[in-house]
Formats: sequence, structure tokens, C-alpha cells
Amino acid sequence: MELKIIQKKEEPLLSRTRADAEVSFEKATPAEKEIKDSLVKALGKDEKLIVIRGIYTAYGLKKAKIISYAYENEDSLKRIEIAKKESKEKKPKEAKKETKQEAKKPEAKKEPEKEKKPEVKEEKKEAKEQKPQEKEQAKK
Repeated sequence: MELKIIQKKEEPLLSRTRADAEVSFEKATPAEKEIKDSLVKALGKDEKLIVIRGIYTAYGLKKAKIISYAYENEDSLKRIEIAKKESKEKKPKEAKKETKQEAKKPEAKKEPEKEKKPEVKEEKKEAKEQKPQEKEQAKK
């Protein structure tokens, strides 16, 4: 994997440097961590201060365009960049557990429903018995 920095642009108001780079690779597109390690060497910044905004590959080419930012300090990084929430990844797992528990709950609910069904059948039987009686009364 070869990394070439195409353009560096200072952004003093945001306390960062935008670095556009191009990566040449042999097999699959390199992972973000590999690219970040190469950017650390090329830019001379700490790994915590570099944020990769995007990795863009073209179909069929063994090259990717990288857009990244290298911040001056952690304060400016925290002030500008949106923190990734890890709790979102945990919620689907919890939701799956809840659905499993909810799946068990309807089984418990089905038993009372079975008790209700015979009552409904009894009501229907009574209604059927009443209909012939009503027919007889209507005939009279």
C-alpha cells in the first residue's frame, strides 16, 4: 500500500489541516486503521488527532482517494467532530434479547386465550339454540 498526499490545506480557524491523499493497493481496499497509520507517518501527527472523513474508490481501480483532517489538539477535535455513539451498537443486541423475552410472553398469554375460546363457543351454541326458538315464535 502506497500513500501519496495530493494536497494539504491549513484551516487555522478550525485548528486543523485538511489532507487529501491517494492510496494505491494490490488486493482489497485497505482498512481505515491501516490508512490512518500511513497518515500518521506522512503528516507527523498523533493518531488520536487524525480523523478520516472518507475513503473513495472507483470501480475496477486499485486506487482510493482519502479525505482526512489532522487537528492541532484534542480540544479542537472534540469541539468540531461529532463523537460516534457506541450505545447504538449495544441497543440492537438488547432489543434482540427483549424480543426473545417478548416471544416467550405471548405463550403465557395464549393459555388464558384458550380459556376464553370455550366461553365464546358456549355463547355461539346458546345463540344457535335461541335462533330456532325465535323462528318458532316468528311462525306463531
